[in-house]
Amino acid sequence: MIKKTNTPRVLDTSALVHDPKSLYAYEDDIYICLTVLEELDNLKERRDKSVSADARACIRMLEDIVSGYDTDELANGVDLGNGETGSRGKLFIAIDTEIDLDNALSHGIGSEADNRIINYALQLQRIIERPVSIVSRDINMRLKARTVGVSAEDVPIDNDISDLDLLYTGVQFFEGDLFAKLTTDDDFKLSGDIYQLDRSLFRDDIQYNSHWYDEAGHIGMVSEVTEKYIFTKLLPRKPSKVWGILPKNPRQTIALSQLTDPHYELNILMGPAGSGKTFLAVAAALHQVLEDKRYKRIVIVRSRDFMDDDPGFLPGDLKEKSLPLLGGVTDALISMHGEVGDELATATTVEHIMESANIEITSLAYVRGRSFDDTCFIVDECQNLTRAQMKGVLSRGGTNCRTILLGNLAQIDDKFVTPASAGISAAINIYRKFDRASILVFDEVERSALAEFTETYF
Repeated sequence: MIKKTNTPRVLDTSALVHDPKSLYAYEDDIYICLTVLEELDNLKERRDKSVSADARACIRMLEDIVSGYDTDELANGVDLGNGETGSRGKLFIAIDTEIDLDNALSHGIGSEADNRIINYALQLQRIIERPVSIVSRDINMRLKARTVGVSAEDVPIDNDISDLDLLYTGVQFFEGDLFAKLTTDDDFKLSGDIYQLDRSLFRDDIQYNSHWYDEAGHIGMVSEVTEKYIFTKLLPRKPSKVWGILPKNPRQTIALSQLTDPHYELNILMGPAGSGKTFLAVAAALHQVLEDKRYKRIVIVRSRDFMDDDPGFLPGDLKEKSLPLLGGVTDALISMHGEVGDELATATTVEHIMESANIEITSLAYVRGRSFDDTCFIVDECQNLTRAQMKGVLSRGGTNCRTILLGNLAQIDDKFVTPASAGISAAINIYRKFDRASILVFDEVERSALAEFTETYF
């Protein structure tokens, strides 16, 4: 959730290393001093792999943000874009090394780097004539800052920033009826089934292949974006069933439309546990293999700690070893085809479906070097993959292959992967520019009241 406090932040090294997502946590301007960049550079070689990994993640994030901007543009700040829950400010790379220390700090004890960062915040506060806050995990630094007249605070609580804030979501929501916001006939034009709407109605991150929906039940797909207009096609008000499944909310409707549209080669679905990612992906895959005959098989893998991990020497073939890792997939199959009160019939039906759809359950360790043709390739729990592993996964697609990536940044299990450094985050930032890719972040839990409460408050 974006913090709405209307106060510029100066981020300390400890804040960024603790949680690189802090860059995206506020609606106001963010300042990173050269001293902090120097400390991050030193930390990336630390023996503590967790610290060095977070330091490298911060450096990569900063590089991605400022890449392509010249010196003058950097001086004016780099726009951090919008999260779904609000707009962010700008990022400034601050030169603090040429500023004389304030008298209150010039003879101070403690870290020279801390003093320089506090000094910059103090001088910035005087220049912009507004309160400035230092964000730091270091209690002593926060106390020292407050002593010389600069506000200080700890970093936001872990996971306080959701997939909706950190990532491009691929969808925009409007309260009420979007068409009721159009006051004159000039506000829109209709050519066939394509509406031309004024671009000012939409957020800045609107783009080709993204979707929108409103409270009145309209759901639209954006087919073209120009400087002045958004061209959009409306999805049917009553969606068709896919493998007997009807969507339960607008984003599920959008997801099923994307998952079954032959235009796409890549679908990325992110969001909280219980939002329906795996369920919808499996249903769409079965529909396209068994009903549409678009693909010949389904290959399903779940992320492991490392792509080179061996499944081990326990009894059983690769499928039997991999099944326990894919409980979400088998649960989805049971939910779709289960016979109430008859476990034997359910097991028989599920086994029949797996054979008919030619479902292969495998390990990422056995994906490298393969090429999937005529395949619906589903990768679950993608939040645990590094950028290198994600590149390996996405390069497996052959002729007529649809790759579906599923994940939830709030449930990363690998201590060396953060939401900022996760391969799925990089994939979203890169493939949002690929016209044969769709991206969607869910915001609702459809599992149970307990699951929804847990995702919201825990």
